[in-house]
Amino acid sequence: MADNEKLPIPTPVLRAFAPQHKSALGVACGVVLGGLVFLATGVLLLKGGEVVGPNLGLLSEFFLGYTVSWRGAIIGLLWGFGGGFLLGWGFALLRNLFIWIWLTLVRTRAEMEEYGDFLDHL
Repeated sequence: MADNEKLPIPTPVLRAFAPQHKSALGVACGVVLGGLVFLATGVLLLKGGEVVGPNLGLLSEFFLGYTVSWRGAIIGLLWGFGGGFLLGWGFALLRNLFIWIWLTLVRTRAEMEEYGDFLDHL
């Protein structure tokens, strides 16, 4: 095989190291987290009782305007979406960065090994 020909990279390998789409992962995590907050609040409200959701009410410490009510469920949905979006987007950003750094190091080491002979013959 000639030096300028490159070996084909198998598709599963390309997919394993493909960069994550930051916005897509952010939206997916936002929908899940927002939906969970809305669902948890809705279940507690439908369950009813004398005291409704004192533990879930602690979310008001983090989500401005949140209460264990239907209005609070909508506010929790929005806050959950925002928080989930930031977490998913940040995770994808860091994952892409670390994969890029790792692949750069592997490529640099391979190039150094490839040209090591050349420098020995000078």
